[in-house]
Amino acid sequence: MEKLNLKFSDSNLDEIVLTIKNNPLGKQVIDKLQLTDEQIKNNYELINNFLANNQSCINCKGMKNCNHYTKGHRYGLKKDDDGDLTDYFTICDYYKDYYIRKNNLIYTTFNQDNILDESQKRFILDNPQLLGLEYIKKIIQIQNGDNVSGVYLKVSNSKIRLKLIQSLAYNLLLNHKVSIVKFSDLLKNIKSEFKSFGSDTYNLLLESEILIIDGLGNESITSWSRDEILLSLLDNRLQNDKVTILCSEFNIDDLKKIYKISYNDEVKANQLVEKIIDINS
Repeated sequence: MEKLNLKFSDSNLDEIVLTIKNNPLGKQVIDKLQLTDEQIKNNYELINNFLANNQSCINCKGMKNCNHYTKGHRYGLKKDDDGDLTDYFTICDYYKDYYIRKNNLIYTTFNQDNILDESQKRFILDNPQLLGLEYIKKIIQIQNGDNVSGVYLKVSNSKIRLKLIQSLAYNLLLNHKVSIVKFSDLLKNIKSEFKSFGSDTYNLLLESEILIIDGLGNESITSWSRDEILLSLLDNRLQNDKVTILCSEFNIDDLKKIYKISYNDEVKANQLVEKIIDINS
């Protein structure tokens, strides 16, 4: 970012002071540090650098639109023990929570930037009717770390469901280790890993405090995807008291038909559905 036009001769220092005072960010730092005109004159190059680097922060509304050259950080000014002006780098208020959430996002098949976007916070708060009172209570219990196995959410509209689960993830990520996946994409990733050296992804999902799985019933269903991945994953998480949030356009009764692959494997399909019911109970 270009510096402000402060290229004056030393004889024009009064004009420099006026220019800095008329800058909104300059006024803020002057008031905060209680700088005198003499201190501004003695440190105008340092102040100019501060203004140039932080000008984009004035109207910032979050990390998504941060165009600072050190994303999530800002240039600061302070007085040292001798009262002299000095500069430093610090993280901005937006980045503190962003950094926590980013570290708590264990694994995802979705766009990470979209999940960590501050606008995600509002969707679930502004649309409680999408969940209903019963499910809202469960989500609050999950957020509070209560002993809840999880929840099964049926939302037919895929776009709304995506907004819903990303908003859920955003709000849960501040205090929990979360993974969020579209099941069909997850299966592709696991298959790809198995071809090389085994699946680290599967282990990450087992370790996550909260796992959000979207799109149940929309994947290409095989005995491998149903029994070795989904059934095994859900069973393991239930046994280890891990929270699982399942999302689908289908109701649970529909899943009994969807996961019945052949005429004689109804037992396996029912076994999977029972796990889902256990999570939702």
